[in-house]
Amino acid sequence: MRIGILTYNKPHKKTQDVIKGLHDLGYRKIKLIISKFKKFKKKQKSCLFNHRPFQFVGLNYDELSKYYGYKYCDFNSKGVFRNLDVALICGSTIINEKMIKKKFIINCHSGLIPLIRGLDAFKWAILQNQPLGNTLHYIDERVDLGKIISHKITPIYKSDNLNILSNRHYNNEIKMLINFEKYIKKSKILNLNLLEPNMRMPSNLEKKMIKKFNNYKMRFIK
Repeated sequence: MRIGILTYNKPHKKTQDVIKGLHDLGYRKIKLIISKFKKFKKKQKSCLFNHRPFQFVGLNYDELSKYYGYKYCDFNSKGVFRNLDVALICGSTIINEKMIKKKFIINCHSGLIPLIRGLDAFKWAILQNQPLGNTLHYIDERVDLGKIISHKITPIYKSDNLNILSNRHYNNEIKMLINFEKYIKKSKILNLNLLEPNMRMPSNLEKKMIKKFNNYKMRFIK
């Protein structure tokens, strides 16, 4: 299996987590596909709760390449996906529709699509009293609506707080990407309603989300 890893031109934790997991499973034919990380033009307000680990730490793509012996290329290189069987998204800019091949580029969205789409999926699921989970799916030109490979519910326990639950949720996202072949062979797809994609959660709604977490936890507790 020849795998492309889409990532940024700077240190990126998710990329490192996925590559280590793939390497531990015995995958060796991996190519890093690098795109420039772009900051939002409009300055983002500080959030009240960071539901994902800080991402821009660790080794950069050149250091990862040397450590594991993998090749890398620029995202805009000619024939960037040539000779690859699949590409996994760890970090990426918007992908041009012309580059999207059917059942080729796989993403793991941190919400249950098509129910929870867009940004801050973890927070919106809690605020809207929806089940929490990740979705492994092929991307297409739509927002979080590509063909679903598999859903996976994130279990919630009585002893959880927001930090513990968000860490478990992130780790499950990583595990789904690492084990993509297993989920392709044996999927579990839930029947969910289609909702509009969400934007970044504003601080006033974050406050509500934090306040209602305990009630949410008791509703979905395992």
